[in-house]
Amino acid sequence: MTGDSLDPFDDDLLATVAGRHDLDEAALRDLLARHQQQIRDNPGVENIVYEWRSQFHEQPVLQRTDDTYFLRLRAHVWDEFADALDIAEADLHAVLDAHEEQCRRETGASIGEDERAMVLSRS
Repeated sequence: MTGDSLDPFDDDLLATVAGRHDLDEAALRDLLARHQQQIRDNPGVENIVYEWRSQFHEQPVLQRTDDTYFLRLRAHVWDEFADALDIAEADLHAVLDAHEEQCRRETGASIGEDERAMVLSRS
């Protein structure tokens, strides 16, 4: 791993989201880092994005940079990750909010009711 898995997330955004959800910023950072590591460990960032691009009819990649994927996924995709993270529902809402806010900030894309954003570090 060459970079910090939270590099795609703006510090001010994380502070705002943590405050909005009455969550300690360090706790939010830990949850986000655990999610990034979870994807790296199984099946890997490039592999999971390839799988989603093959599986879904709509294009899940909103934007890709050398360091980051910005994705719009069906809401059910997050279910598996949320279960594996084994976190409280309120904390999950903070994690989802951080991903959505960062995705919107970077891409300008809106996220539909049955969709969830996901920001994945490629480094």
